[in-house]
Amino acid sequence: MVKSLVTKGMSSAELKEIQENLKKANYKEIRRFRDSFDPNRMGFSGRKEGV
Repeated sequence: MVKSLVTKGMSSAELKEIQENLKKANYKEIRRFRDSFDPNRMGFSGRKEGV
């Protein structure tokens, strides 16, 4: 599993719990979760396009 800076310190059990919660969530809940992040504070510099 690929981990981000936020999840790299999480155990497999913690990651599995997040995945289970996402499976149960509806579109509005996921959208609200995604919108709660400030893209300007996520560590992207914007100098390079794509991954």
